[in-house]
Amino acid sequence: MVGHKVNSELNNVPHDFKYHAEIQYETERGFKYQMACGDSIDTIVEDIESQIDKWEFAGRSPKLEVVYYDPNGEKADVTYKIKTLLKKKKRIA
Repeated sequence: MVGHKVNSELNNVPHDFKYHAEIQYETERGFKYQMACGDSIDTIVEDIESQIDKWEFAGRSPKLEVVYYDPNGEKADVTYKIKTLLKKKKRIA
């Protein structure tokens, strides 16, 4: 997937939070990404929900692409864990 290729080439993110997420949304000519961030599982989930709500309200079909723990260091992919939590809250399909 193009989104994953772009994100896997991401070397550093412009913040020091423990978690970093990329949310893809539609534009008039393609797609763009919005980031979400937080220092705990709860705060990253809250920020992701906030961004998804914003882009759903705008009719832009947001999609959670990737979530990293320690994005400027270890960069562990925790996307599955976060998507599982969001599915339990019925926030994503």
